[in-house]
Amino acid sequence: MKFYEVTIILGGKQQERLENLAKRFKQINGWEEWDIMQFVVNGLIGSREDMLAFMERKATELERLDIA
Repeated sequence: MKFYEVTIILGGKQQERLENLAKRFKQINGWEEWDIMQFVVNGLIGSREDMLAFMERKATELERLDIA
């Protein structure tokens, strides 16, 4: 098993929503924004397959453009 660190960029209303969630979760279980985002990424089990499938499609698309 490997661990990867990624940057998730949120702005505007998304950032406001995360900040509001952080206030709520801070009271519930002490979580900060980072803890929430880590839980989201790990909690979306199907998303790992979706992420890899997306990148496989993107690689195929870019390879086709490079060949043309």
